[in-house]
Amino acid sequence: MKSTLQVLLALMFCAYSSYHKTDPVKPTEVDDLNKSGYAFDVNVVRINSEYSEFACSMFREKLVIVSSKTIGAIGPGIDSKTNEPFTDLYYLDVGKNGNFSRTSWFSRILNTKANEGQVAFSKDENTIYYTRSDIHNTSNYKLYKAELRRNAPGKWFDELELAISSDDYSVESPHVSADGKFLYFSSNMEGGFGGFDIYMARIYKDGGIGTPVNLGNKINSIEDEKYPFTSKDNKELYFSSTGHESMGGYDIFISNRLDGVYTAPRNLGRAVNSDKDEIAFVMINTKSGVFSSNKAKKSNTYNMYHFEAKMLYKELQGVITTEDRKILPNVTIVLLNSEGLEIERQKTNVDAAFHFKIKPFENYQIIAEKEGFEDYTLDLKPSANSQHSVLKMQPKVEVSYNKAKH
Repeated sequence: MKSTLQVLLALMFCAYSSYHKTDPVKPTEVDDLNKSGYAFDVNVVRINSEYSEFACSMFREKLVIVSSKTIGAIGPGIDSKTNEPFTDLYYLDVGKNGNFSRTSWFSRILNTKANEGQVAFSKDENTIYYTRSDIHNTSNYKLYKAELRRNAPGKWFDELELAISSDDYSVESPHVSADGKFLYFSSNMEGGFGGFDIYMARIYKDGGIGTPVNLGNKINSIEDEKYPFTSKDNKELYFSSTGHESMGGYDIFISNRLDGVYTAPRNLGRAVNSDKDEIAFVMINTKSGVFSSNKAKKSNTYNMYHFEAKMLYKELQGVITTEDRKILPNVTIVLLNSEGLEIERQKTNVDAAFHFKIKPFENYQIIAEKEGFEDYTLDLKPSANSQHSVLKMQPKVEVSYNKAKH
């Protein structure tokens, strides 16, 4: 004799305009442009000067930044393209609630009379990847690496210009993935989709990098894409772009990496972006970070902004019934992430219902288990269209199970 288990999945994936309904205790409103899956609380950083500040990366729990501010002497002069002093590398202590210390020089060895650009660090923080423009050609940045001398803070040696650098194109905004395996950067080298594109290259054990791979036309457009930054789990890519229907100038976007493929970029919304330029997005920890924008200044100089990011979870609800639509209690429902790891499990009670909160734009799997029935597995995939529900499924899914013979 056979029995059939029917799973009625009421997937309550709220529309973006009603994200705030997912948290009734502390409602969170997001604007209609924000398709990121996060709500952002943004405040200007108090250490900003009259010159530009851009975040680069975290190093030994300090934030490394690029700035055209000067400490002490005036420096080598003014960059005619920015009308600001040539940039140097600085670092500052990171406090709670977006409080930062005064800036100090990061390295007297790496700071030169030319423009210092963005930097990134290997996983063990003993290798630095940094960019620098020639003082006579400030539009062209080249990529270098150096090694940290042990027991000598700030002493970088074995400076080496990497082979990817060229007089014919610029290499900018390097970023190393949290696992230390890949270097991301932006370049206007030939073969791209237009302007600056974002590339990635494998990092070898000796610190060298492999052949760059363009991230493709989902990420790169005919406009400019710069400042890549990946999340700690490497599932999210943040970057700045003048394409992808930005509000004006550079906007910051997010794309998820699912099954090795990047999804269509989604705008972070008006709490972050404006009709001017937002760039250099860096996460300090899993919930907060900084970015730079020139939206508050009449000049083209940039302020740094601190943000707190709040995940806007989706609702997943379902009911378990038998073939004749009678509710079936005492079914174990297991929720797995994209790596097959268990996130949560529940057991249905008398109403046969289950309920999970899940992250938007991630793959999940549900397994239903009950003695006397075959296990039921359902893969939940996010929608390719970021303007609609995260998962596209029929409101009812019927699955037959063969009951064990006696």
